Amino acid sequence: RLPKGGIDLSLTTIAVTKRLADYPAIRALYQRAFPRAEQVSWFWLMFKAKRYRAHFTAYYDGEDLVGFTYLIVGHNVNYLMYLAVNDQVHSKGYGTQILPHLKATYPAQTLVLEIEHPDPKATNTKQRFARLQFYLKNHFHQTPHLAADGPVTYQLLATDPKVDPAVIYRHHFRWFAWPLGWLYPAPKQIK
Repeated sequence: RLPKGGIDLSLTTIAVTKRLADYPAIRALYQRAFPRAEQVSWFWLMFKAKRYRAHFTAYYDGEDLVGFTYLIVGHNVNYLMYLAVNDQVHSKGYGTQILPHLKATYPAQTLVLEIEHPDPKATNTKQRFARLQFYLKNHFHQTPHLAADGPVTYQLLATDPKVDPAVIYRHHFRWFAWPLGWLYPAPKQIK
């Protein structure tokens, strides 16, 4: 149970599989929530989710689908590849409930993720800074680590600011891309 505005709300979780009733809705949310350039093929997400290191999880408030996460676990660091909140229920605090749920589920692990680098010259500057503020409010730290993936520069955020980015780039991305690493190369570290 997670507190929200003095009221206890609880989220339940279910692994995302093709048998899940909301499978089509989760796939549609994935396609709406992330720019095409940031989307890994749905087939590959589902293929890797059958392995022990990828945890594809749907979050529910009662019967209502409120979001999903796609997490790659291992090496004392968990990489949050995707977090999406259902656009039908935005601004109700579900993202803020999902993050503590992840931290409670994996208490001994550092949680890391990447966001578009908050560049004041970017066309979506306001959105980038809002996203950064959301994660800072939820106990993530900015790290100095930047990586380029095509034309986009990403900044690594972590619950432990001393996290070694090599763990993510060497272990998590390599595992996720294997055996088709040439299709999904790891982002190039800038610093």
